[in-house]
Amino acid sequence: MNADAAPADAQAVAGAPPQAPLPGSFYEALFAHALDGVLVGWPDGRVLRANARACQLLGRSEDELVRLGRSGIADPSDPRWAAAVETRARTGAFRGLLRMQRGDGSAFPAEVTSAAYLEGGTPRAYVSFRDLSAEEAEAVRTVDDRRAAAEVVDSLEAISDMYIGVDADWTITYINGQAERRLGVTRQQVLGGDLWQAFPTLLGSPFEEAHRRAAATGRPTTVEAHYAAADLWCEVRAYPLRRGGIGIYFRDVARRREAEQEREGLLAAERAARAEAEQAQQELAHQATHDEVTGLLNRTGLLQQVDRLLAARPGDRLTVMFIDLDRFKLVNDSFGHGTGDRLLAVFANRLRDLAEPAHLVARFGGDEFVVAMVGVSAEEAGALGEQVIAASRETVEVGPQLLVTASIGLATALDGADLDSLLRDADAALYRAKDAGREQLAWFDEDMHAQSVRRVETERDLRDALFRQELVVDYQPAYDLRGGAATHVEALVRWRHPVRGLLPPQEFIPVAEESGLIHRVGEWVLARAVEQAACWADVPGLRVWVNVSPQQLAVSGLAELLAARLARAGLPAERLGIEVTESTLADASRLIRTLQEVRAMGVAVAIDDFGTGYSSLARLTACPIDVIKIDRSFVADLGTARGGAVLSGIVTLAHAIGAHVIAEGVEAPEQLSALRALGVDSASGFLLAPPAPPAQVPLTLAPGDAGG
Repeated sequence: MNADAAPADAQAVAGAPPQAPLPGSFYEALFAHALDGVLVGWPDGRVLRANARACQLLGRSEDELVRLGRSGIADPSDPRWAAAVETRARTGAFRGLLRMQRGDGSAFPAEVTSAAYLEGGTPRAYVSFRDLSAEEAEAVRTVDDRRAAAEVVDSLEAISDMYIGVDADWTITYINGQAERRLGVTRQQVLGGDLWQAFPTLLGSPFEEAHRRAAATGRPTTVEAHYAAADLWCEVRAYPLRRGGIGIYFRDVARRREAEQEREGLLAAERAARAEAEQAQQELAHQATHDEVTGLLNRTGLLQQVDRLLAARPGDRLTVMFIDLDRFKLVNDSFGHGTGDRLLAVFANRLRDLAEPAHLVARFGGDEFVVAMVGVSAEEAGALGEQVIAASRETVEVGPQLLVTASIGLATALDGADLDSLLRDADAALYRAKDAGREQLAWFDEDMHAQSVRRVETERDLRDALFRQELVVDYQPAYDLRGGAATHVEALVRWRHPVRGLLPPQEFIPVAEESGLIHRVGEWVLARAVEQAACWADVPGLRVWVNVSPQQLAVSGLAELLAARLARAGLPAERLGIEVTESTLADASRLIRTLQEVRAMGVAVAIDDFGTGYSSLARLTACPIDVIKIDRSFVADLGTARGGAVLSGIVTLAHAIGAHVIAEGVEAPEQLSALRALGVDSASGFLLAPPAPPAQVPLTLAPGDAGG
């Protein structure tokens, strides 16, 4: 214990009830106002918190220590750190001398205490340390090996030594409980009094000579002699304090049995720490293989258990049931994730009750569940699936009364079954069940297998296509319906597949999105489009548009990527636009912030295929929109009264929010005339110009083309 804090600490201890409960704020106060540096974090060296004294001693802010972890604390030249960390990992605690490093690179010796513990099931560790002067470090190093058992104890009140602190005027500033008991005094009697008056038998003794020598020379002193007043044969160590005065340790060297008992206590503490570590290990293993919300196996646990089952029953049929709760997202969005978690827990209990004891039931995250069955027939698996669907139709009382049904996909395999493959197949069957209207059960079949094989082949070939430069970009203009000039040109990626020929985007873009290749494809298309826009820089008011997927929007840095491409090509931002689907706006409002960043730099934003997704008027008005592109299905419906009315409403809405309107998919002169009459600003389609290489794109609508 630091002598500077002794009087206040002594009074607090003396005045407190012996067994008074200590509130959390008490420990927070100890942490915040401790005279020793205290760090709290993880056993691997990461720092969670640092008190003010730690920041002062290390010359770093708490944020720096959190960021740097152990590398911002330990002197890298001190090899004892590795042994200290190993000791704490092995025994649960460590105390000893180490060298610590300040923020300016200088190092200092420190007396360090550290221990590992659990906080709510999470492994934690704390480090308490104090800066020792060269003399203090030397004094600590001279402590006899007989103090080894006491050195693991982390406060002066717990050590076996007696301790007295005095200031430069020999006034007693602190006395620990051990000294009170062994010397026959109380703190109230001696604190604030003169050392020589409180303990007059010290005068003329070897202790007086040692104490005065330590105070006069500033160097630690050690003496062993008999203290008659307490009938103690003591080893006494006195060392100078930084603020003046000395700290005095007494040790009864005659009581060897007491030292042995302390060593036994240390061994017991070590055994208890090992038992706690084993318990913590078991809890961590359970957490690693089980879902926290439902208590079911998680993906890791399911894989382990399936491997165990198949090893015990080689050659048996493995059947996987993939379950997804229909419209579960609506529950989370409407009632909150707490209600959603309670619903998942209820469904998990129903699923557990329906499954046989030998079945493995797992939650894969979100609203997805899996049941793995070994040695069951297709009829048995299908019957269980129907029972699960029937159970899901029962209402759930989780605050509100909810009804969330389930859709199921099933897949099975014999010898050499691979769980990952079966899960993928069952997932494909699940999507067929959902496409059939939800609340259905579907088995994976050969058609699905062919589709899966085609998808895998497409993904593999697409990866190669990026290296072989098989992708090409065509451009389709949209013409101003008042002047006839092409002011908007959309970049459309194509794939010249060496076997399947020229593939349109819908043949490979969904695969790119599922596999994550959409980022590489999107960046490649963006680069080509910006380069081509720079080639058209002499065409007044022409803007080139690039489609951006929700995945590209979800990754931070889209605005920076656009800015870098524009700067490389020397192209003004107003010559580029990005297109997003309407459903993108409905799915995540956070993506709107990315669009706002893009628009702030001058790049325009368009909603593509407007009318095919869902977006509220409030979301549209909040979104930075420059252009609304009407889906071709509305243009095709222009021949009906309803179609004209719907398209007229879209145009009115778009103009109300200040957006330019482009109609896509124009294929007949009558459609073009109707669009002009409705006030549509621009149009594109095969009637006007099909997608084509840049050199073949007409940038002006010829007079009389497609009817006026």
